[in-house]
Amino acid sequence: MNASPLITRTDLRLALTAGLSAGFVIMLGLPDPFYAPLAVGAALGGTVGATRLLGTQRVLGTLLGGVIVAIGFNTMGQALPLPLGVAVALGLTRIFGGSLGLRSGYKVAGLVVAMGWTVHHTNLASWIPSRLVVTLLGVLAAWLAVSWIWPSRALAQHQAHSRRLFGEIATLLRERASLLLEERELEASARLQRRNQLVNATLQLQNQRQEACQELGYDLLGERMQRLWDLQEQWLSAVIGHYRTLLRLPVVPLTSPGLKALMEAEHALLQNLADQLDGWAQHWPDAPPLGAYAAAGPDLERLELAEQSAFQDPLATAVLLGSSGGRRAITCHQLVEASRGFEAAWAAVP
Repeated sequence: MNASPLITRTDLRLALTAGLSAGFVIMLGLPDPFYAPLAVGAALGGTVGATRLLGTQRVLGTLLGGVIVAIGFNTMGQALPLPLGVAVALGLTRIFGGSLGLRSGYKVAGLVVAMGWTVHHTNLASWIPSRLVVTLLGVLAAWLAVSWIWPSRALAQHQAHSRRLFGEIATLLRERASLLLEERELEASARLQRRNQLVNATLQLQNQRQEACQELGYDLLGERMQRLWDLQEQWLSAVIGHYRTLLRLPVVPLTSPGLKALMEAEHALLQNLADQLDGWAQHWPDAPPLGAYAAAGPDLERLELAEQSAFQDPLATAVLLGSSGGRRAITCHQLVEASRGFEAAWAAVP
């Protein structure tokens, strides 16, 4: 197992951004320049979206803490002892922060309340605005670092490759569906090329994950992406196995109404799955498209009815009772169940 590097790209970006933000604040002559690198450390996430979310939490928390300490100290500072006044103010911070939907921002608000009440109570009118400005500068530096100066590209490449892979699998399923009604099969070399294409694309996606992980932060968004990638790799492993099964199955001749109805049902189901994958490609890694979970339901019922009718057809029964006659229908069922399970688990990831 390869050892993790002592200094990663994310660590170096954080150190440089924090140092530059502190130097910029000192150059502007603003007080307490150390709050800028603190804001950088709190707001610099692994992606632009994570940085925007964390930065917004940081700014809102600073605003909330400033309002509470400004009002609370002037109203309760003289009436209550210092420990009791700070405790009440921190309690209000937690209550209002929770009602505003702050997750990490209320901790920043608590820090502003504690520092303002105990250290800067003599100059709150000037300290609160300067603290807000320095925090904004730190958040802005973090956002510029992650989006423009030293952008995070591996994560974007991984997501783009995921969407492209969904589209490639959809194309392969449509090809399988069209061949069913055409009563023909590809050459062995072409089938091997299709299989290798899918396997290599999946391996490339897995190799990109290591670099993309370096750009993820240890936050809720990072945990969500890691969970989605685990689910995606499990689904890809199942789909590759089912697709290889479809490649090995012989051509079914449409010599009877039962076989024709069965092949048409399998064709419709594979086409529906391909359309579903196209929807995934457009929405990944956000929430799956609404209504996609139940999209394969009618086609699956149609396939089950076609299977039942086929066993009433002597010619179809002879084919289905062969060594691999009914394997294609079983594989179609497995593809649907794997996709349903993946989509349900995807939707359940917060």
